[in-house]
Amino acid sequence: MKIKRYLAHDMQEALIRIKADLGKDAVILFTKKVRQKGLFGFFKKPLIEVTAACEDEKFIKKEEENKKTENLALSFQISQIKELEKKIESLEKTIKEAIKETTVLPETKESSKKNFLDVMRENLKRNGVEDEILDELLSKVSRDDSINNIVNNMYKEIKNMLGMPWSLNLASKQPQVVFFVGPTGVGKTTTIAKIAAKLMFEEGKKVGFITADTYRIAAVEQLKTYAEIMNIKTKVWYEVDEYDQIIKSFDDSDIILVDTAGRSHKNQEHMDELKAFVKKASPDEVFLLLSATTQPTIFKEIVNSYSFIEDYKVIITKVDEVSNYGNILNIRHYTKKPIAYVTTGQNVPDDIQQFNPEHFAKLIIGSKVL
Repeated sequence: MKIKRYLAHDMQEALIRIKADLGKDAVILFTKKVRQKGLFGFFKKPLIEVTAACEDEKFIKKEEENKKTENLALSFQISQIKELEKKIESLEKTIKEAIKETTVLPETKESSKKNFLDVMRENLKRNGVEDEILDELLSKVSRDDSINNIVNNMYKEIKNMLGMPWSLNLASKQPQVVFFVGPTGVGKTTTIAKIAAKLMFEEGKKVGFITADTYRIAAVEQLKTYAEIMNIKTKVWYEVDEYDQIIKSFDDSDIILVDTAGRSHKNQEHMDELKAFVKKASPDEVFLLLSATTQPTIFKEIVNSYSFIEDYKVIITKVDEVSNYGNILNIRHYTKKPIAYVTTGQNVPDDIQQFNPEHFAKLIIGSKVL
C-alpha cells in the first residue's frame, strides 16, 4: 500500500491533489489541523494535513492511466454514438425483413407499414412505455409516410415529449434556497452532495447545507460527512420556526441546498409537516426526486401527494439500475415537469448528468432485443 501525506489550505484543495496523485480509489486514513511553521505561523489560519493511501499497483499504473484517459474518454463517447446508431440501423433492418415476408403484392407497401407500426409499438412497450403514452405517440405518426419518416417522426415526438433540459439559474438573488424532496431511499442526500460538488468545483459557488431530515440520524451524519470533506457549512433544522435564524447564518453563501426527510406518500401527517417546511422557506427551487426503478402505479401516487408544490423540477435517480428506459418518458408524461438531472450511481460527484432528451429518446426508441 502506498501512503502519502498532504498539506493544504482546506479539504477541497487536498481532495483535488489526492485524486490527481493517487487516483479516485484512494482512501483517506485521517486528517488533522496543523499550525504553519515560524513565529508568524501562529497568527495564520491552520493548514489541513491529510494522510491518504492507495494500492501500490494502482499507484504505479496511475501515470499510464492518466496518459490514456483522454483517448479512452473519446473512444467511449464514439462507441456510445455508434451503439445508438446501430440500434436505429437494426430497427430498419427488422422492418425490411418484415416487408420481404409480405406475400400479396398489391398490399405489400401498406402491409409493411402496418407491420412496422406493430413492431415499433411492441418495441416501445418492451422498453416500459405505458399504453396511454403509446397511443398518444402513434396517433401523431402518419401511416402514409415512408418507413424512414415514421422512425424519424417517432424519435422527434419522443424527444419533444421528454422536453428541454433544465439547470439551476445561478444569476438570481443570493443566496438561493433549493429544496430536495421525495420518498425514502430515492437518494436525496447523495444527490445533494453531487450537485454541491459540481457547483463548487465547476461553477466556483459557495454552497451551504441545511438538513431537515431529523427522522434518521444516519442521514444527518451522512450529510455532515460530505460537508466536512468539502468544507461546507451545515445546519440542522428541527422546528419550522427556527428557519429565519438558521438562514441568517448563510448570508455569505451563493446557494443553500436543503435536504428533507424521506416521506411516505401515504402518511398524511408527514406530508403536512413537509408542506409546513416548504411554505416557511418559500424556496427558489424545488427538486422532486423519483427513482427510475419505481413502477408507474406507485410514482403516480407519489406525484399526486406532492401536488401541493406548484412549481418543481424532477431529478430521476438510479438510472444505472434499469435496462429499459421507458419509465423516464412515463415520469415526464405524468409529472408534466422539466427533468433537470439523472443520476447513474453512488460516486460523488461523477454519477450525475444534466438531462439529455436526445440521448434518452434514442434509448427509448431503441431496444436490447433489436
